[in-house]
Amino acid sequence: MKYESAFIEFFEKQNIFVTDDARRFLSRLGAGESYIRLMLHNLVRSGQLHRIGKGAYTFQRNEAIIGFRFRPFYYGLQYALTIRRIWTQQSVPVIITRSKANPGVREIMGIKVILHRIDLNGFFGFEYLNYGGIFVPVSDPEKTLLDFIHYRIKLDPETMVELRKRTNKSKLQEYAARISGKRD
Repeated sequence: MKYESAFIEFFEKQNIFVTDDARRFLSRLGAGESYIRLMLHNLVRSGQLHRIGKGAYTFQRNEAIIGFRFRPFYYGLQYALTIRRIWTQQSVPVIITRSKANPGVREIMGIKVILHRIDLNGFFGFEYLNYGGIFVPVSDPEKTLLDFIHYRIKLDPETMVELRKRTNKSKLQEYAARISGKRD
């Protein structure tokens, strides 16, 4: 494969790329469309490259990458509790997104993920944290609590107490008002 090493060297530094990115890069080097499709197919088949969605790829085998396929997004609910070390349980990545992707459970790169959609007025209250060597958007404790309420997911009492300890009451009230559309 004539352009494979240049391709890998360029794209392995990126968290995620799409087929059009690969097409633009390789066509500048002189590769044709059939070569590009075949090279992507062979890299996925060999396990060097991972397909994380239709036309989206990564060289990294890291579950924190998966959410970037559903931009704009943030990690929330149980996964936010894990990332923020509010509980010690390992959890399935929970992606909360504004994209039009169908919500529910799916498997990406052999990893089970849960996808929730949220409307524009609920898409806030997250910050970027380093998780697995990658900076990812994660809901803050106040937004995590409100998301548990919004999605009607029950938490065990011990975790609820710990989450409430970490919330800022005035920020929580501000977020609740923002979601309900009420402003002072």
